[in-house]
Amino acid sequence: MCRMIAAPVGISGERIIEPFLRMARGENALHEHNSTLGEFDHPDGWGVVYKEEDSCEHYRSARACWDDREIEALKDRTILLMHARRASRGTVNVGNVHPFNIKRNGRSWYFCHNGTIDDPAIAKYRGETDSERYFRFLLDHLDMNDRLASIETAVNQLRNHTSLNAFLTDGDHFYVINRFSTSPRYYTLYLQNGDDGPIISSEPLADLGKDWQPLEHGSIISY
Repeated sequence: MCRMIAAPVGISGERIIEPFLRMARGENALHEHNSTLGEFDHPDGWGVVYKEEDSCEHYRSARACWDDREIEALKDRTILLMHARRASRGTVNVGNVHPFNIKRNGRSWYFCHNGTIDDPAIAKYRGETDSERYFRFLLDHLDMNDRLASIETAVNQLRNHTSLNAFLTDGDHFYVINRFSTSPRYYTLYLQNGDDGPIISSEPLADLGKDWQPLEHGSIISY
C-alpha cells in the first residue's frame, strides 16, 4: 500500500514536497485505513523521478521520506512523480522501493504502483515484489506503435488484485492507471488541472489546488 503523486509536465519540488510528506504520514485525508489522521502512514521507503536538464533521474531510499534529509535537495528540482511505500509484499530495502527503473526499447522507463496483485499472469516475472513483476509484465506487453491500447489490453488480463493503480513514464510519455477492487476512498486517484499543469494524486492536496476530481474507475489515461 502506498501514496503517490505525479505531475506529467513537471512541478517545482518547492511546491510538492510538503504536501507529499503530509500525505505519506497520513496527516492529509481520512479513508478506510486512516480513520484518524496520522494513524496510517507509509514509512517503508520513498522515491522520486525528477528532471535533470534534458533527461530524467531518480532517487530511492529505504528510509521514511520524512526522515531522509536528501528530500530537501529536491526543492529546486522539477518533479515528475513521488512515491511513499507501505510494504505489503517484499522486505523493506531499497531494491523494493518505487519507482522502479528498467531500460527497454531504447528508453529508460520508470514505474510506481499502489496495491497488491496475486494474479498468476505476473508470476513468471522477476522481482521480489508484485509491483516489480507488474512493471515487467506491462513492459513485456507494451507495443511502441500503440502504447495506450497495449497497456489497456495488458491490464485487462489481471483479475486478482486489490489495486492496479500505477504511473508509468519514459520522460516523454506518461501513463496513469486507475483500477481497483476494494477500498475506493483509499485507492481512487484524483486529478487537478491548474497553473502547474495536470497533477494526479492518491489524495486531494489543498496546497496544490481546490478543484480535484476523482478519475473514473477503470480508466487509463496518457499525457
